[in-house]
Amino acid sequence: MDEDNKGKFKSLKILVADDVPANVAMLRTALTKAGHVVISASTGEEALAAFASNLPDVVLMDVMMPGIGGIEATRRMRELHAEYWVPIIFISALSHREDIVRGLEAGGDDYLTKPVDLVLLLAKINAMQRIAELEAKLRTANEELRAYRITSEYELDMAKELMEHIVKESSAEVKGVELWLQPATNMSGDLVITQKYFNDLDYVLLADAMGHGLPAALPLVPLVQVFSAMTHDGFTISAMVREMNLRLKALLPVGNFVAVTLLCIDRANRNIEVWNGGNPAALLFNAGGEVVHQFKSRHPAIGMLRSDDFDASTEVFQCQDGGWFAGFSDGMVDALNGAGEEFGLARIVAALGGPNPYRSLKESMAAHLNGNLAHDDISLAVVKLN
Repeated sequence: MDEDNKGKFKSLKILVADDVPANVAMLRTALTKAGHVVISASTGEEALAAFASNLPDVVLMDVMMPGIGGIEATRRMRELHAEYWVPIIFISALSHREDIVRGLEAGGDDYLTKPVDLVLLLAKINAMQRIAELEAKLRTANEELRAYRITSEYELDMAKELMEHIVKESSAEVKGVELWLQPATNMSGDLVITQKYFNDLDYVLLADAMGHGLPAALPLVPLVQVFSAMTHDGFTISAMVREMNLRLKALLPVGNFVAVTLLCIDRANRNIEVWNGGNPAALLFNAGGEVVHQFKSRHPAIGMLRSDDFDASTEVFQCQDGGWFAGFSDGMVDALNGAGEEFGLARIVAALGGPNPYRSLKESMAAHLNGNLAHDDISLAVVKLN
């Protein structure tokens, strides 16, 4: 659209489709005087060609024209540019209600009968212009939103790929340890990984960052780095959680944190050592599937306290041959089914007490969700203590 020098309205390209030259001349005079540019056509086919080549801002369409006529021409115009709305006003000597309805159903936006009231026509064109401008702004906003979504999805995919690579490089497969991670969104704010220190110690890190998606996944990166480096050198889990807290306290905004369960299994001395800050109680089962100990959260989550106030003390428990350890995030406890019922700790304990705790718990959760996605990330670590 070109700016009208008079400033009140913008100059519009208006397609006038009418097979009577006198009607076209009258409309051209009135519209040109109002500051608009007029394109004319005398048949339905000419109107379609002019519409395709000029993409006018408004169409004034006669119903009775040679060729395909105004009704069919309007239908085809709507099909030609379905994504681009152009106001179409029918101008016709046919004034019966059925004729008006037929024109509007074909895609017309308004209907005027001949002889044309030029003042009313110009007022309707101005009203259509305001609607068209709003539609154009909405279309531009939608295009910007679409471009933003495409860019965001690309960046999110890159971040997800990078995070998966970091986790893969920092985790080692440990015999007897089964891990499950089910994100609620494209990226997980939960983390569960394992490492070994030679044949002496097995480590498991289960972390649940505040929030969901990429903002929740980012704080997990320094945790992975600390875990990988310090397990490589056989550090205690007290030293690890102290370093993790130091890193995240310096990096995270106030009010953000990461719940962490850190496990170390000393199979030679048959000891299991746990630090739990902010996660549900980790469970220790005997060979009969009974819970013999709960490693409850005794500490705030990582990243909340200054180093001077941070407590890195752990719980140590004697392993029982044939038993197993299970740690999980609160996304598993809080998972809702279609009726809004939580999965709950009782179901978790019942599933974990079976002969194949890892598989039983996953199957029980799948039955509970019944094809629905959980509203929070779910992570699980089951460690056999043979």
